[in-house]
Amino acid sequence: IELIMAAKQLKQILGEYLKGEDFKEINNTISIQTAWEKTVGNPIIKNSKIESFKNGTIKIKVSNPIWRNELSLQKQDILEKLKKSEPNLNIKKIILK
Repeated sequence: IELIMAAKQLKQILGEYLKGEDFKEINNTISIQTAWEKTVGNPIIKNSKIESFKNGTIKIKVSNPIWRNELSLQKQDILEKLKKSEPNLNIKKIILK
């Protein structure tokens, strides 16, 4: 009986946690990663990595200055595609590092 009660309490705690802000942020990061990969294609995926997504800003770590330059030329187009594919995330800008 104690084990069943403990399992119910754990389930309730996990349920509350998964509705919280931390989980929302993790979920948004996963959504951004998926959208990024669908939007930019393989060569860019291999040379870039999403560092963070907060307050509508995606920070992208780029492998070298050549790729940073290439992405900076495409940044606005990529941003528009991401906004269209993930409208609920309220993506505002991309920062390349």
